[in-house]
Amino acid sequence: MKANKFIISGLNDPGKIPNIEQSILSRSGINAVRVDMQGNTVTVDYDEGRYSEGDIKNFVTQTGLTVIKVK
Repeated sequence: MKANKFIISGLNDPGKIPNIEQSILSRSGINAVRVDMQGNTVTVDYDEGRYSEGDIKNFVTQTGLTVIKVK
């Protein structure tokens, strides 16, 4: 299992957090997702044998967020 923390922008509504987390978690091999609106981060724990860091970044951007960098 690996975790990546992505610094993001585009999250202005805390009501969207559950949908963002569920969208990413719905993929097999994703173990946990934590969205921190105050820290502007999304942390994803995942099976690195199944996904690359780029895959996870794509999953985050598919939710409508912009990934600024990986921390």
